[in-house]
Amino acid sequence: MAVSLPNMRRVFDRFAVAGLSRNALFGVGQAVIVTVCLFLAYRLVIQHAGLERFGVWSLLLAGASIARVGDVSGAGALARFVAASPTEDAEHRADLVHTVMLTSLALNAMLGLALLFAAPFALPLFIPAAHLADAERLVPYVIASLVLGGLAVAATAGLDGAQRADQRAAVVVFASIAFVVACAVLIPSLGVLGFGIAQLVQQATLLIIGFAVLRRHIPGLTWLPRRWRRDLFAKTTGYALRLNGISLLGLMFEPIAKFAFNYAGGPALVALYEFASRLVVQMRGLVVAAFTPLVPAFAALPDAADVRFRQILERAMRATCVAALGTAVAALVGAPLMSLFVLGRLSPELLLMNAALTAGWAINVLSLPLYFAAQGQGMLRWNFMGHALISVSVLVGAFVLVSPFGSVGLVGSIVFGILASTCAGLLGNATMFGLSGIVLRLRWWLLNTVLAIAALCGAAGVTLAVVPGS
Repeated sequence: MAVSLPNMRRVFDRFAVAGLSRNALFGVGQAVIVTVCLFLAYRLVIQHAGLERFGVWSLLLAGASIARVGDVSGAGALARFVAASPTEDAEHRADLVHTVMLTSLALNAMLGLALLFAAPFALPLFIPAAHLADAERLVPYVIASLVLGGLAVAATAGLDGAQRADQRAAVVVFASIAFVVACAVLIPSLGVLGFGIAQLVQQATLLIIGFAVLRRHIPGLTWLPRRWRRDLFAKTTGYALRLNGISLLGLMFEPIAKFAFNYAGGPALVALYEFASRLVVQMRGLVVAAFTPLVPAFAALPDAADVRFRQILERAMRATCVAALGTAVAALVGAPLMSLFVLGRLSPELLLMNAALTAGWAINVLSLPLYFAAQGQGMLRWNFMGHALISVSVLVGAFVLVSPFGSVGLVGSIVFGILASTCAGLLGNATMFGLSGIVLRLRWWLLNTVLAIAALCGAAGVTLAVVPGS
């Protein structure tokens, strides 16, 4: 997409002066509130539906996420294209949004029909017979979530591209509150089905309000997208195909991990893994939300040789050292509180899984600035490699380590893959951009952060191992 250098600089300067800190602050606030809402919903569904039924819903979502690989509409990458478009060319920006949303609707509708057809044959392969009836009832809601979710992602990504991640955060927070309210109303009478319907309420709220706010920043957007352009489809889909290569590897991580936990201990163990993983991922999400505005900021710059690119990257890397340590502390402290709040008891198995996963995901925070730099510049080679390493580790854990070592072998394999991915993303992207000097200059920051996180997580694991009854 051709954008003149002066235009990109104007976009960047405005963003850097007025927007980056604001967007990061709102992103953190969004992540905090979303985390609270999520665990309130978890508590409701566990109280009224039970651990195993929630595990069935989690397995179905994991299966549906495999179908998301077929969504090459570019909805998730819309922020990059909107940010790189001249702000004065409102018609071009509107056409981008229209093209992506229409493509997303068509592709996800076809994927949903394929899932509906395949469900009777696929469900008995991984859902226990005792829960098969529940799973069959939930399938239509999973499919609706697939379609609505793609459109909602496009609306919120467009706000990021318009340099208004603060408004995106406000929309996400409002939708999360609507989700909790819907859970409180629906789950007591409908059980896990109410949880599924509440997620649809959340996604519909994201889509409607997010699109309404986006129309304020991109004149020419009509309520019903009607302009589809082949040239824009080719650009967004070409980039989405590369992103979906990464997504395909990601699918080998979360769904296969859940299927492996199901094999090792049934839906209840899947639910425990979901809680243990979700807590640290949500804590890490605070950092991801704060730094996501870097993607359009880097996209608005010509290349890594720009001095502003290097300055932003170095500041971000220093900040992530502090953020990574904070992620570890928050996840470790929050795990027992979450266990008591959601399950009504301390679960040693959940806490041990959380300690191990915290070590991996907290250290992974260190690679985020370079990961987002690569995404903003459209150079995804090492991001792809990082996800490949995680996926390979999950496959090894699922097919080699589960039988002899159970869930411990699988968790260990996952953590190893996350750490290998961190090294690839950090060092590979730095070398690709010619920024190894920045990593070398910050080596003591990085090393001390890694050692501190390892010590905290190791101490948490040892404490659990020696506590009577654990």
